[in-house]
Amino acid sequence: MTERDRQYDIQIGDDAWIEFISLDGRYDQAIDIDALLDELWPLICRLETYCVAGCCGMDAFDFTPEGIAAALVDLDRAQLHSACAHARNAVAAAASDVFTSNTLNHMADKRVFLQLLEHLGRCTAAPETGRPASQPR
Repeated sequence: MTERDRQYDIQIGDDAWIEFISLDGRYDQAIDIDALLDELWPLICRLETYCVAGCCGMDAFDFTPEGIAAALVDLDRAQLHSACAHARNAVAAAASDVFTSNTLNHMADKRVFLQLLEHLGRCTAAPETGRPASQPR
C-alpha cells in the first residue's frame, strides 16, 4: 500500500495500522468521546509529538509501542492501564457507532477507537518480568 492509501489509517507500529472505516452517511451520528478518555489525557498529551492535533489530527500522535513506552516515563502505568479498560468499556457501551474528538481533531467509527484503546491497553500493561533461564517459555 502507498502512503496515500494509508492517509486515514492510524499507525501503531512500523508496519501496523488501524484501518479507517468509512463514515459515509453516519457523520450526524457522532458523539463526543473526549469525556470518555478523561483519565487517559496525561498519556495522550505526551504522545502528541509529531505536530499538534489541531493541525494534523491523529497524525500528530506517536502511537507506536516505542512512543508509548517513552511517554509512560514518570506516569502511573497501572492507573493508565486501568483507565484504558474503563475507556474501552465506556466506548463499547455508548449508543453511537461514530465518535468525534475535538481534542484529537478526529472523527472515527467506534471499532477504530476500540482498536486504539486495545492497543494502548496492551502497551500500558505491566512488562513481563524476566524468567529464570531454567523455566521454559
